[in-house]
Amino acid sequence: MSNISQCKDLSERGDLCESLHMYLKPIARINISVPIPPTMRVAGSTISTWEIMDKIRELILPDEFVFLRLLKSAGELYRFEGELESKAIARSCLTRLDNALIRMETTGHEFRLRAADAKLPYPTRTEWETFFRESKGMNETKPGERADTIHVEGLPIRWFQAKQNPMQAVQAAAAAIGPTGLPLSSTNSNIDDKENKPSIEILQQVFAVFGEIRCCDIPILDPYRLLNGTNVPIQQDTTFDAYIQYNEYIGFVKAMDACRNMKLMLIDDTNTAYTASIKVDFDRTRHLSDRMIKKRRIEQMKTTEMNKLKQADTQRLKDEDERRREIERLRIELQDAEAEDIVGSKDITKDTRRRQREEKRRLKRLERKRQHEEKTLAMKIAIEERKMLIAHRKLESMRLLEELFNRVKVQIAQEELNKKERELQEQRLRGMDIETTNNNPTNNNSTPFMPTQSTTPKEYKPLNTSNNNKDMIEAQLNELRKEFYQKDETIDDILRKRTTILDRKVF
Repeated sequence: MSNISQCKDLSERGDLCESLHMYLKPIARINISVPIPPTMRVAGSTISTWEIMDKIRELILPDEFVFLRLLKSAGELYRFEGELESKAIARSCLTRLDNALIRMETTGHEFRLRAADAKLPYPTRTEWETFFRESKGMNETKPGERADTIHVEGLPIRWFQAKQNPMQAVQAAAAAIGPTGLPLSSTNSNIDDKENKPSIEILQQVFAVFGEIRCCDIPILDPYRLLNGTNVPIQQDTTFDAYIQYNEYIGFVKAMDACRNMKLMLIDDTNTAYTASIKVDFDRTRHLSDRMIKKRRIEQMKTTEMNKLKQADTQRLKDEDERRREIERLRIELQDAEAEDIVGSKDITKDTRRRQREEKRRLKRLERKRQHEEKTLAMKIAIEERKMLIAHRKLESMRLLEELFNRVKVQIAQEELNKKERELQEQRLRGMDIETTNNNPTNNNSTPFMPTQSTTPKEYKPLNTSNNNKDMIEAQLNELRKEFYQKDETIDDILRKRTTILDRKVF
């Protein structure tokens, strides 16, 4: 339910955040008591509280209550609480209501009213100092375990949204207010989660006027925040709670003193003001201590892991269900197909037999084509094998002829070598004969080779031969043999190099 109401008196406002048009306004509340005389306390009799409230409203005219409600209803006393626009109006109404006499039209009874200022509950400095001094497990040197954090309840969400103009939020909130200024309940009070998100930055900007802020926390921004030990997100509403922690003690004290008996006020561009009742208290739960922050992070991680496991389990069950449905569908289709086959086998039509004959003829054509292709391929393979055999035989013939020619060549070379040896032997013998002739000059005059007609005998130079000629010829013969067997040359080439014979031929 919304706690926003329209405000017509702007005289007593105090500055809070001028840039966001937010202010603080004192709460003006009074208590009105209606004592019942003993003579009127009849068992079973009732008094209309609505009639009493109407009489009280008539007494303060032309002023009006922001709200008027019943606090206590007993046989001897009725107590009401009312809120007015300002402290000045409240003091004026007190003078008119205190000791005032009202007369009930339905019963004719008269009652005397008693009015006084309402005492609003709010913590004092003595209370929080005593709390942190006497509480066990508190360490004043650690943040969050000392007087440095305030807890604010009832902050309007639309006033602290980042992506929306606060003036538009005020106009939207004003639609939920009735003509009397009282908040109205509506079924449309729940806002979508994506839009109903306050901003920590705006919260820090508003409350940073009292001092430097160390940390802020808005529980509704954490969807996995534990509530009563169960994984249930905190319920969304039009208001939210916030924890603001200051770096210094003086900032905490200024915030507590400034918010004492105050409510939050917002003024739009049309100078229309709206107020929201907030509750401010010091943090008694060490909400922003390092230990609690770490604990919440661990719980958040555990919750996230549990959600992942649940999602995986849900997905697995879903996949198994789909698999079972698919198996069942395939089983039904198989049964239907088998039933159709049974029915078709009993009643084969002419068209079916014709298709079967065509299929057989098609298979026969394919078989003949396959056999023809196999024969053609076998013939090609046989031709290639025949060509390879002929080429192999030609190669063997060439190698055989080459071997025969090599043997003939060797035989001819051997014959040439033998012939050369014979010639050298004959040359050696002729040399020996010439040497013998030179040793016997007397026998040379009677040789038949001498010319008979010349008057002077022809002189022949003796050959320069000796016993070394034999060794020289044998050395040449050995060298010729060595070159023949070591080099790949014909005997004709060797003789052409070693002798002066030019027209020698080798067959």
